[in-house]
Amino acid sequence: MMPLSPRRDGKPAFWVTQIAKVLVGDRPCLLAPWLSGHFQIQKSQRDSASLATWKANHTDLLQRTVERYRAEGWKCDVERFFKVEGTTAILSGKADLVAQQTDKRPLIVDVKSGQPQESHVAQVAVEMIAIPLAGGVTMTFDGLVIYPEHEVAVSPQDAESLAPKCFRMLKQLALTSRPTAAPSEQACRFCDVPEDLCQDRWKALTDQLVAQTILF
Repeated sequence: MMPLSPRRDGKPAFWVTQIAKVLVGDRPCLLAPWLSGHFQIQKSQRDSASLATWKANHTDLLQRTVERYRAEGWKCDVERFFKVEGTTAILSGKADLVAQQTDKRPLIVDVKSGQPQESHVAQVAVEMIAIPLAGGVTMTFDGLVIYPEHEVAVSPQDAESLAPKCFRMLKQLALTSRPTAAPSEQACRFCDVPEDLCQDRWKALTDQLVAQTILF
């Protein structure tokens, strides 16, 4: 196994998007969030053209969403960073939009330009849990995931039911030793862990399965 990158100072630190994907099983491998939480690793390089397209689509959808809510009289806090330090771990994230209006329940919105995933809903639910903790206030939010063609509401009850699972996962990732990798084509395709830190990365089979053996 290759030597690890420098260990992070202080408590292990995790990002909301990572935790959301693990919670709903979109990324069942715990090694990736564990490594990035405990160590300072350089992410694997992504296709720059695809990344630029994604950023452009996301920015366009977010701008249109903010314009819509401002036109309806909402006070909009865009790309709101937050950080919550617990006794075992740190949870950070950035909500696309936190909107407030007099006499209405505040709203947390994330926009997604790609295909719908269950982790998108979980991400907003975790943000609904974490942002009041980060602000040191008792506040109940509604949540919303906005796609180009439809929207998915996230209720306070959804967030409340996910909270204990989220806290257990954070403690597990913070306190356990290096977990065993769970490679798969889908998980490894989008994994940020460099190959030299994970020798179990999924590899495609060759086109032709032809070989010789002395076993028979």
